[in-house]
Amino acid sequence: MRSAHWKRAFVLAFGIASYALCQTPKANPGAAAIPYLRLSAPRRVLPDAQPWEGNEFPHTLSVLELKRDGYRYWGWYGLNEGRGIGLARSNDLVTWTKYDKNPLWSNARWPSVLQHADPRQPKLLYFAITRDYDTPSSYIVLTSSQDGIHLNQEKTLVQAVTNQRNQNPNLFRDPRSGRFYLTFYRGNDHDHFEIISKSALQLQDLDKAPEKVLMQSSDTVAAPTLLYLKHAPGAKKKAGIYYLATEIYPHRYTEDPEGEWQVKVFAADAPDGNFQPVAGNPVLRGQRACLFQHVFKNHFYGFDCHLEDPEHWVLEFTEATLP
Repeated sequence: MRSAHWKRAFVLAFGIASYALCQTPKANPGAAAIPYLRLSAPRRVLPDAQPWEGNEFPHTLSVLELKRDGYRYWGWYGLNEGRGIGLARSNDLVTWTKYDKNPLWSNARWPSVLQHADPRQPKLLYFAITRDYDTPSSYIVLTSSQDGIHLNQEKTLVQAVTNQRNQNPNLFRDPRSGRFYLTFYRGNDHDHFEIISKSALQLQDLDKAPEKVLMQSSDTVAAPTLLYLKHAPGAKKKAGIYYLATEIYPHRYTEDPEGEWQVKVFAADAPDGNFQPVAGNPVLRGQRACLFQHVFKNHFYGFDCHLEDPEHWVLEFTEATLP
């Protein structure tokens, strides 16, 4: 969830008066916290820039196993600001080749992709994408694509509202119920942050679905992504666990030298459930954020962004063995 505002915040974090700390859900003192996965040390991916990227850098990566055009994995990435989105492809999830005709879209950020959403069109892909990112009134649209390259905007999923950012969309299909979920950040990037969930039986109906506030905070919490694990550690009655990864910034706008971007994960028994912090938070720290969670071949693969200095984000890869 980065823009020029975030760059300034990185500098201001060491010299501006204190703000309230994050009021995201706290664990039930009477219950043991659910563990998360043991993530490997992050390593950089997609280091080489294309000319259109300019002074921006790959920031997020939403991946599908497609097995098309000689590549097993296709990943759609957004830059740290709102210049556009691109496509990269891989056969091992570590070495990636960027599509030579990027960008796929301009004035676009944070693509989140789903496949097999329409049984009548099994190859059709759907994307939730942020528009007008680096403005006070960003919004979220739904697009579709047959080939993963040419995108067709279908509708607005979350309307623009004056002085209210709606961004960081995550599309998710619940493997248990089959329902579609859109989880996203809403706030003013100042002192009001919310994680919102909308769900519907049909993907095309997410724009009309009611909203549910999963988290509300006066300090930074954003960039939600969902993951379901049926055989998660701590799961009850084999029902599985839903993990909600978020980015946070403890001590933001304070003089505390501990202030930094971190990844904090929550767990619940439903995609829009009562999320509680997992054991061992933050799961990533050291100026890291925006963890996209994937499982391929019964193995976890995550992609996060790392702020190396106030002007330079890089994309990283981490992995974990599943229980």
